[in-house]
Amino acid sequence: MASPHPEPVARQLEMIARQMIDVAQRASRPDLAERLEQARQDLGNVGVRVVVVGQFKQGKSALVNALVSAPVCPVDDVIATSVPTVVRWGEQATAALVTELSGEQQAIRTAIDPGELRAHVTELAGDSGIFGTLHADVALPRRLLAGGLTLIDTPGFGRAQVRASSNLALLPQADALVMVSDATQELTDPELVFLGQASELCSRLTFVVSKSDLQHDWRNIVAADTEHLAAVGIDVPLLVTSSLMHELAVQQRDNELIEEAGIHTLAKHLHRVHADVLAERHRAIASEIHTVGELLAMVFSTELEVIGNPENGEEIIQDLRQAEETAERLTLHSARWQQTLADGTSELIDDIEFDLRDRLRQVGREAEQLIDSSDPGRSWEDTGTWLAESVTQAVSDNFVWAHTRSMHLADVVSKHFVLDGRSSVPDLSLPSTERALRAIGDLDYVRSGSLSAGQKLMIGLKGSYGGVLMFGLMTTLAGMALVNPISVVAGLIMGGFAYKQDAKQRLEQRRAEAKVAVRKLIDEAIFQVSKESRDRLNTVKRVLRDHFVSVAEHFKQSLAESIRSAKRSAALPPSERSVRAAAVASELRALRALGDRAMEVGAPSPTRAAASAGPVTAVPVTAASTPAAPDPALAAPTPESVRSAR
Repeated sequence: MASPHPEPVARQLEMIARQMIDVAQRASRPDLAERLEQARQDLGNVGVRVVVVGQFKQGKSALVNALVSAPVCPVDDVIATSVPTVVRWGEQATAALVTELSGEQQAIRTAIDPGELRAHVTELAGDSGIFGTLHADVALPRRLLAGGLTLIDTPGFGRAQVRASSNLALLPQADALVMVSDATQELTDPELVFLGQASELCSRLTFVVSKSDLQHDWRNIVAADTEHLAAVGIDVPLLVTSSLMHELAVQQRDNELIEEAGIHTLAKHLHRVHADVLAERHRAIASEIHTVGELLAMVFSTELEVIGNPENGEEIIQDLRQAEETAERLTLHSARWQQTLADGTSELIDDIEFDLRDRLRQVGREAEQLIDSSDPGRSWEDTGTWLAESVTQAVSDNFVWAHTRSMHLADVVSKHFVLDGRSSVPDLSLPSTERALRAIGDLDYVRSGSLSAGQKLMIGLKGSYGGVLMFGLMTTLAGMALVNPISVVAGLIMGGFAYKQDAKQRLEQRRAEAKVAVRKLIDEAIFQVSKESRDRLNTVKRVLRDHFVSVAEHFKQSLAESIRSAKRSAALPPSERSVRAAAVASELRALRALGDRAMEVGAPSPTRAAASAGPVTAVPVTAASTPAAPDPALAAPTPESVRSAR
């Protein structure tokens, strides 16, 4: 089977980059040689990260195990995955726990026995990642992973406070996403919400219906899921799988059943995704090589023009100096793009913080309405679970909107920063909100309000005492005893009334305590997440600023070198000009040929593109498909617009 990595393309681009590095070094441009060397090294990055997400107990871990034909991810009917597990290629089977500490350059790796993963990545391990972000790293010698494909099994969302946001934070750095939902029921509202958020953060999205063996009517479930996806405007490939059926089919060596299980179809689909990701990277690297080639060609074309028209040498140099001044102005704080970036970041921070406050305060209002309609003492645990999920949902929505707005700001800044008709946008990846969510304290405890029989009796006696005494004194005027049937009945009535009043007061007190606890949690969430949000957006600002300043500096250096080259050429004796012109023209032709060749190699032909990224076959919902031969190796957006897209 052909490797998903198109080696000829990578080799050709590497050869072109090496030749252009030699040209950059001869032209005394170590800065451009460094850019080309970085591009050449990027060609060696064949890793493609595929994140597998879904709600709890949907079969994510079993799906990963089926893809790699190994029980690498623990599977249990009750205990769920609690730590992300990264499964990649390795010559030997190894496992390690990796802790990424905040502010630390190097992560802490702790080697473990692969057979003991269950004790470290499931809920049996208890709370994880106390001192940093924790994940498990597993290496396996599997053909599916040999080309650089990496599978990431994530904790299910919908049952823990920080996991939905943590999974979302993985997506901007992911190359592809596989969303898993089992065939026992249709897509739920939380799943559709997550899919909408994920589609904003990751462009390569695949929806997998798992556990088809558990539902004989799975085709109707698939049809319903297809309608749900269409209703929210999500157009993604849909595949049906059964990990259990695949395992049994492999044991029985039943090729027809293997194909029906759908795991090989998913593997081939991931193979195409892998090839598509690498092709996109090669296009970006080819564009970078071509851009550097144009910067180098600027020097040679200027020198050639001065040699050919020495009488216009001063005019050419003057034009270059004006262009150099323009490039210099782009690096100043007063440049339009700098002002756009500063103003846009300031407005973005204000908008994101306002949006966060609005979302969380709405959660607080809904929580107070829930408290007013129930007894928080009896339902506080359920209220706490709902509140944790609602806070996580609000923070996740805010995170997605912040990412969308950041990308829009980058596009706006790039339009204001244009040199020689070109502009570019750097990759933006927002840090996770997991740290901020973990920093939020627990919801304060609210008393249950339950009383023992003795406490209830004492409250009743306190209330009945006054009734017995008052009516007993009144009846003594009629010659009756202090304690008589009338006074006892009156005492019982007043005792019951007192007990009800006391219960009402205690209920109102519990509701007041519950509202204070909710407001405290909401205020802390706003404080923690707002700080994290500001830090993330300031990081985006620094990345954009450094990127565009670097582009301007490279352009300015090319202009300065062009001016020096023009001056040298203007001073050449007439006898040497023809020889120098021939040499420069030859260098310029070779340089431009390299740049054009890079773009030609980086842009695949239709035949090659079709071969590497063939179409995804639609999943049948009424009849089984004919099995193929198995392949085992395989304007600024607003919060409302983001919500409506889901």
